[in-house]
Amino acid sequence: MELRDQIMGAYADHLREHGAPPATVFKFVQGLSIDERSFFSEFPNFDAVESALWKGMVQRVAQAVSGGDEWIGFSARQRVLTFLFAFCEESLAWRSLLLLRVGKCGPLSRAAHVKGLETGFKEFMGPVIEHGMASGEIVGRGPLTNTYPEVFYLHFRAVIDFHLKDDSAGYERTDALIEKSVALAFDLLGKQAVDSAFDLAKFVFVRPT
Repeated sequence: MELRDQIMGAYADHLREHGAPPATVFKFVQGLSIDERSFFSEFPNFDAVESALWKGMVQRVAQAVSGGDEWIGFSARQRVLTFLFAFCEESLAWRSLLLLRVGKCGPLSRAAHVKGLETGFKEFMGPVIEHGMASGEIVGRGPLTNTYPEVFYLHFRAVIDFHLKDDSAGYERTDALIEKSVALAFDLLGKQAVDSAFDLAKFVFVRPT
């Protein structure tokens, strides 16, 4: 195992066991039988380690969903749906860490330790947005077009936040939220929004009886 991966794995284990980052790099590296120089040759601080963890998670999901033969034929909407469903499924293996480190900082947070979620997701979404614009699913709106990656990222974080709070059987409400919110997102970035907005509002604000 490469040193970088070894550090990230040990850091994730520490978070799971202690619920917080290590107190010092000096103490942390003792458990790895390496010195501080080796740690700092890979990462400048613990935030960078954690950011790399989250970016790696996003990249693994992105690579998994885009590696299938069917991906080429997917619309942009289908690509976003596929990624979000896969991410939520994969996140079950990381749920305790997500609750601890991502859930507590909220969808609008720009905390350094979750920066990797943003960079990894926006790298994934760049080609998806281009695909959507080429197919006409996504309409360019002058300078506003540059905000599309940010819009999709905020949506991604909102899905994560909803998923972490979801207590429905099999996280079925998360699945429904993904379907409805992606439909609305593409209508807003396409040509129609009213029907999807109404459908999503009913879902979010009217609890099942």
